[in-house]
Amino acid sequence: MASFDIIIKNGTLLDGVSDQEHLADVGISQGQIKAVGDLRNATAEKIIDAYGNFVSPGFIDIQNHSDSYLTLLEMPNLDSLVCQGITTIVVGHCGTSLAPLSGPDSVKSVQKWHSLAGANLNWQSFAEYYAALERYPLGVNVLSLLGHGTIRRGLIKDAVRAATPEEIQVMKKLVKSGLDAGAAGLSLGLVYAHEADATAEELEGVSRLAGDAGKMISVHLRSEGSHVVQALGEAIGLAEKIHARLKISHFKIRGAHNFGLLDEALATLDAAYQKGVDVFFDVYPYTTSWNVLYTYLPKWAYEGGRAGVLKNLKDKSARERILTYLRGLEEDIGSAFIASSPANPSLIGKKISQFAANQSVSAPEALLNVLEATQTQVVVFDQNLSEKVMLAMLKHPLSIISSDGTGYDFVYSAGQGLVHPRCFGTMPKFLELVRERGLMPWGEAIKKITSRPAEKIGLTNRGKILPGFSADIVIFNPTIVGSGATYENPYVRPDGIEYVLVNGNIAYESKKEEEVNPFGKVIKLK
Repeated sequence: MASFDIIIKNGTLLDGVSDQEHLADVGISQGQIKAVGDLRNATAEKIIDAYGNFVSPGFIDIQNHSDSYLTLLEMPNLDSLVCQGITTIVVGHCGTSLAPLSGPDSVKSVQKWHSLAGANLNWQSFAEYYAALERYPLGVNVLSLLGHGTIRRGLIKDAVRAATPEEIQVMKKLVKSGLDAGAAGLSLGLVYAHEADATAEELEGVSRLAGDAGKMISVHLRSEGSHVVQALGEAIGLAEKIHARLKISHFKIRGAHNFGLLDEALATLDAAYQKGVDVFFDVYPYTTSWNVLYTYLPKWAYEGGRAGVLKNLKDKSARERILTYLRGLEEDIGSAFIASSPANPSLIGKKISQFAANQSVSAPEALLNVLEATQTQVVVFDQNLSEKVMLAMLKHPLSIISSDGTGYDFVYSAGQGLVHPRCFGTMPKFLELVRERGLMPWGEAIKKITSRPAEKIGLTNRGKILPGFSADIVIFNPTIVGSGATYENPYVRPDGIEYVLVNGNIAYESKKEEEVNPFGKVIKLK
């Protein structure tokens, strides 16, 4: 008679392989799935009755910012991710990672999202970072990309210029070393100040190494607004040259006057895929974005980072040029409201339009005043996305669902800022939309958050319920799964996520509502 550590019985499997659900039991021992089928005669130390529930692979969040918001280090249990069924995350996105730290300025790439006060990053190389991370009680499995902006800033600091050939060679050595140490690929944040001046030669040189290693590049486009199609063309052209797998980060189209670009943007992606470019994109199921405020400015205005922005705001001529640009935007920048500002927390929760009214100035002028009052350290929520566009992207065959969020615990101080509800509810929200809107069959939906991201990352033993695979498993009730997290109160446990297993251990059980048990691992991709 077979014996296991855990048997999940009477559940309906969505295994990440088949399009169809089917009844089967799952036997788990030593962190692995050992058997799938009829296990009624087997024994186990723990039996979980999953009757009436779906049993799926653990959800994989391919675009996560728990590192850049530093919660990966400050609250490594990452409760808000585990409770929504996420068992593996990929961090290091948008050009920012926590390693390698090639110079004192490297870590400053984080500060557009989170204050560096009290941060203790006692490593330099990527290998040292992973070794340090292995000592943390991680709630989920973690992989990291290498952030091009982090590497670049460590070498060039706040200089506004192209990298020299010698600096590019140093960048390439750091990228090669990080990839050899197990990094999952390379990320580019082309919209941000410290990567905006990178030449095609530099981008191609560092990205080619990821392609040669069979690992992906993840690109935050230069534009998600009126130039989104051109920005897609740039990223696709890069991937085509270096033969790399390409992920478009948190793909969206911002601003009502740009929503009509959806068909052209998707056609651009489809055409590239048909040509043989291994391109895909991640998308979150929300219509409010979570943006660094200075990115609303024209690119030239934030060259040189924070110092460059503040200098331009003080210069009368430059300030007027910025205002002219902002006045020409067709999106309602007054509706954006402040989510976090370490330098001036009293501003949190207020709209740009409120500042404009209080100061008797226009919304563009109020935006610049806010940047000055916060020393540019401000992140905002902006309801600038279309539900129609979002639903089309969720359904698109090249899409994968991600949170683009951060892991928190459930007692995080709201005084430190507001956090996007996607940090607490992305996956349940997506599954709720699948049920309520009939977006796609359940089998297809589960693949978008399990086996497909695993395959794109290069994980060969996660994302499917098959013998020999790591036992990352979610048991959820399809009739009630969903999220009640809101912008005013995101700290809400999702509905319908009954059990979450990480590496064969019960990390979360909804009935107990206890703190998440940390069973995650650092995953090195070789």
